[in-house]
Amino acid sequence: MPAKRFRFHPAAEAELNEAVDWYEEQSPGLGSQFVAAIRWKIGTLLAAPQRWRLVNGSRRILLGRFPYAIVYREVSDDEIEIIAVAHYRRRPKYWAHR
Repeated sequence: MPAKRFRFHPAAEAELNEAVDWYEEQSPGLGSQFVAAIRWKIGTLLAAPQRWRLVNGSRRILLGRFPYAIVYREVSDDEIEIIAVAHYRRRPKYWAHR
């Protein structure tokens, strides 16, 4: 059964906001493109949350254009928790304790 809702772990939401701000500082409009990529991938994972490999209780989906991954877990049949918006070239698995 596909998940119908999602929520951000507070630390993941902070990571998202920091990344958006950083990209926007690099080039006006790039932060908005990052948000669009996040929204697209969230829609993809909500449609088929079990599609990505389960590792230590969580799954991740790569953003593609941006060097980030959305790390998430299913908390119930109808809800996903995004536990990290992680730059995948920095501090691997720092979010594992969440």
